Amino acid sequence: MALVTHMPIAEHLITAKQVNEYATPVVEQAINQVVQVTPLERVNEKIHEIGEVVHSHLQDFLKVFGITLDTVKVLIFPRDERMRALISLRAFGLQEIDAVRYYIAMLMAEHGLVSAPNMAIGEAFHIGAPVQATLPVAGLGGRGPAGA
Repeated sequence: MALVTHMPIAEHLITAKQVNEYATPVVEQAINQVVQVTPLERVNEKIHEIGEVVHSHLQDFLKVFGITLDTVKVLIFPRDERMRALISLRAFGLQEIDAVRYYIAMLMAEHGLVSAPNMAIGEAFHIGAPVQATLPVAGLGGRGPAGA
């Protein structure tokens, strides 16, 4: 009776595709249980714990079908390309703000923007002539209020 309530079966067999379709939410829930409380750069450190949680949840789910789970291998990677790039930059030891600046600089460079290096180092980009700072130097006999 439990089998019918979990997965409708049209024939006398269950395909791996059907099991996968019904088990996917169970796996995602088990992974999210750990990932949502773990900083992204630390997820790989908890991969063993995530594997144990997935194994436990999936084993309970599959026993209804008479399937025994021996081992589980977990590989986690973000689907979003931006998050992958940011996590990779963080893995190089960059702080969050630096990783974001470098990521934006990479996007700018891909579009041919000459200000991309400035974005990477967090400095302003000046259009036209470079800004020149003028500082008074004491004792050089220049014109001005003191030498007039």
